[in-house]
Amino acid sequence: FYTLHAIATAVFDSVAYKNVMSNGLVLDKNGQKMAKRLGNAVDPFTTLEKYGPDATRWYMISNANPWENLKFDLEGIDEVRRKFFGTLYNTYSFFALYANVDGFTYAEKNVENRPEIDRWILSELNLLVKEVTAFYQDYEPTKVARAINNFVNDNLSNWYVRLCRRRFWKGDYSEDKISAYQTLYTCLETISKIAAPIAPFFMDPLYQDLNKVTVKNTLGSVQLTDSPRSTEDLIVQEIVDKAQLAQQITTMVFSRRKEEN
Repeated sequence: FYTLHAIATAVFDSVAYKNVMSNGLVLDKNGQKMAKRLGNAVDPFTTLEKYGPDATRWYMISNANPWENLKFDLEGIDEVRRKFFGTLYNTYSFFALYANVDGFTYAEKNVENRPEIDRWILSELNLLVKEVTAFYQDYEPTKVARAINNFVNDNLSNWYVRLCRRRFWKGDYSEDKISAYQTLYTCLETISKIAAPIAPFFMDPLYQDLNKVTVKNTLGSVQLTDSPRSTEDLIVQEIVDKAQLAQQITTMVFSRRKEEN
C-alpha cells in the first residue's frame, strides 16, 4: 500500500487511493484454516453451482465484515437462500399473482391519502434507504445486508404483506387496493436497487419483471439506475414508533405463549 502511494505521489503528485478494504481469511465452520490435508476445504465452483453466486456473496457479506475472518458454513448459505431470497421471491410472487389478475400497471396516479399501514411501510422503507446509503458511503457492506434482510423478513413480509392480504383479495379495484399495489411495488423496486450491489443476478430480474409491466423506467437494467434517495416527507416517525411498540408487544406475547406451551 505504501509503494502505491509513493509511486502515485512521485508520478502524479496525488495519492493512489482514498479508501482500501482488506479481506480477512475464510476459515471452516470450526474456525480452522482450510487445507486439503485437513479435508476441510470447500470447492468454490461447486458451491457457486449449487447455491448461486448471490446467495454465497450475501451470506459471506452479511455474516462478517470483509476485513474480519469468516467461519464458512454451507448450511449458512442455504439458510440465506431460504430465509432472505426465498422470502423476497415469495413476496414478489404474491404481488405478481394479484397484480396480474387485476391488471395493475401503475397507470393510476399515486394515491395521496394512503392508509396508515401503507404510510408506515413507506416510512420504514425511506428510513432503510437513508440508513443503507450511509452504510455504503462508509464502506460497511455487512450493515447494508443486515438492514435489508431485517426489512424484508420482518417489516415487509411478516407484517405488511401478512396484514394486507385481504386488501389484495378484495374483488373491487378500489383506491385502497390501488394504494396497496403501489406501496408494495415501490418497496420491491427499491429493494432491487439498494440490494443490487451485493446480489446483482437476483435483483436485476426482479427489477426487470417489475418494470416490464409498468414501464416506469426506460433503463433496461437495475445496474444502470441511480441509487434511491430517501424522501423525508414520507417518513412519519410517530407511525414508526407506534408500529415498533406493537411489534415488541406481539413478540413478547408470542414468546410468553411459547413458554406456556
